[in-house]
Amino acid sequence: MPESERAVGIDCGKDFLDVAVFPGAGWHRVANTSEGHRELVAWITERAIGVVGLEASGGYERPVRNALRAAGVSVRVFDPARVRHFAKAKGRRAKNDRLDAAVIAEFTATQTAELLLPADPAREELAGLIKARRLLVSKRADLGKGIPHAPAAAREALTNAVEHLAQEIATLDAAIAQTAKTLSSLSRTVQDLQTAPGIGPLTAVTLAVLLPELGRISGGKIAALVGVAPFDRDSGTLRGQRHIAGGRADVRRALYLATLSAATHAKGVIADFYEGLIGRGKPPKVALAACMRKLIVRLNAMVAQGANWEAKPA
Repeated sequence: MPESERAVGIDCGKDFLDVAVFPGAGWHRVANTSEGHRELVAWITERAIGVVGLEASGGYERPVRNALRAAGVSVRVFDPARVRHFAKAKGRRAKNDRLDAAVIAEFTATQTAELLLPADPAREELAGLIKARRLLVSKRADLGKGIPHAPAAAREALTNAVEHLAQEIATLDAAIAQTAKTLSSLSRTVQDLQTAPGIGPLTAVTLAVLLPELGRISGGKIAALVGVAPFDRDSGTLRGQRHIAGGRADVRRALYLATLSAATHAKGVIADFYEGLIGRGKPPKVALAACMRKLIVRLNAMVAQGANWEAKPA
């Protein structure tokens, strides 16, 4: 295999980057610092590597990803779950930083060219704000559940904490709205998404930012990315139930809430589809899952055509 077709896998940690090449042997480690990134760029450039693969590692991968892309290196960032499934399929049970880098390299080499979007600092800031808001909302819900059962002496403290979190969430809402306005590339998509039932401003921004592939790939692929594509559990003549799993949790959560509103508190295509499924005896959870898929596939087609919901994209 020519060197230009070889792949590099990088296991990204807080302090170090472990690097492996596939096919090939050897291992390299650099610090996860600006100096280490420059060293890595030189190391990769010397070897004329075709593509570099990284796992999404809670943000540890972003600086090196940006440094590599700035140097003209082709970089792909993968969902860690996909890499883990690949390792299991290969029978790779052992795990350490070196082995992880080798698995990522081999996985990267097996992947065909995918949609690669340029790094966008404003989009990344928005993604960080959205995820921070989700953490605060989750914390507020947890504290709120404890108020009715807390001792009297603790209720005031918990109530104050919940109220404080509500204020912080409102602050983040304002920051999200303000930052979204600076992204002209998102404005049309965000506006069009809000014409769909159940989609408010925050959900529209969440979908546009955390699902940048929206409108750029097929409906089946977008459903799989979100985690609402049904998969089979059949064996021989046994036909198991279809299930949805995986995908981007923050996007799926936002889509679920939007679908719940569209299916049960609005009128239109999604509500009619939901009622039809319920009328045929489908459990509510199954019906909602089907509605989630229908909604995201319709939104994907809508964004692809630059249309709004009423335009009924093909």
